[in-house]
Amino acid sequence: MDKKLLLNDSLNFLGLSAGFTESELKESYHKLAKKYHPDSGEFTSDVMFLELNKHYESLKDHLLIHPEDDFSHLARGEVRGDTEVPPVTKPSKDPVFHEYKLAKEKETEAILRYYEKRNLHPIELSESLNKELVQLRKDLEPVLSVYAEIVKKHPSSLWANDAKDSLDRLRVWWS
Repeated sequence: MDKKLLLNDSLNFLGLSAGFTESELKESYHKLAKKYHPDSGEFTSDVMFLELNKHYESLKDHLLIHPEDDFSHLARGEVRGDTEVPPVTKPSKDPVFHEYKLAKEKETEAILRYYEKRNLHPIELSESLNKELVQLRKDLEPVLSVYAEIVKKHPSSLWANDAKDSLDRLRVWWS
């Protein structure tokens, strides 16, 4: 898919405009995640939640690759056509973001692999009856370590709260 088209689709899906900030992205994601999550939202299928994650990852990547982006003319409040565009803040470059992003990708991949392997099998949290759960736990251990390190070493980072939420959410696999 064309990168610009994907960017526009992602912005529309998350209800953001060009020049969005990291905090706006996170806020929009959390609002929609509550709505689309198959366990707690309005939808029982995970299709919309997976779509949300795809667009969220796309926009996080966009912030990482283009932190200053082409929105500089917007940040200065320049006039476009016959309307003035209000100034917007540039997304910051959080050094923890890359670390967080890689952990989130590993988490998502591990959980998707688990569900693919357990397709149509009843939920079973006993290790002796669920080999896939044992593998999932092994796959999630390094992710949990990264999240814990982010929370401990970078408590003021934008991603620290999300890492803490992820730690809390992932506890279900050990219940």
